[in-house]
Amino acid sequence: MKKDSKINAEVGKIAGEIENAGLDVPKIKCSICGRETPAHAVYALPEVWRHARQMALYMLGKAAKPEPVDEQALVSKYGYTIHDVFCTDCWLDLILDGGPKEN
Repeated sequence: MKKDSKINAEVGKIAGEIENAGLDVPKIKCSICGRETPAHAVYALPEVWRHARQMALYMLGKAAKPEPVDEQALVSKYGYTIHDVFCTDCWLDLILDGGPKEN
């Protein structure tokens, strides 16, 4: 019993260190600025989000299968593809202001 509580204390200590260091949060680089952002806080292009939502509905049997995203149209419109993701600031600049800010 004593050994188990010692092991549990060590596991708890290590888990706390991982959480405090942010090592348990996957990070992705923004395609514009290169800043690493937590994976849950990045954005794709609006057409990509829309396609993903339609695909989810299709997989649930609630909608028809969507047409694939026209990647050439995305490159023409935004300069980025379906694989690119953006931090909040860059996404807002790209979508609302029509492109990345000039530094």
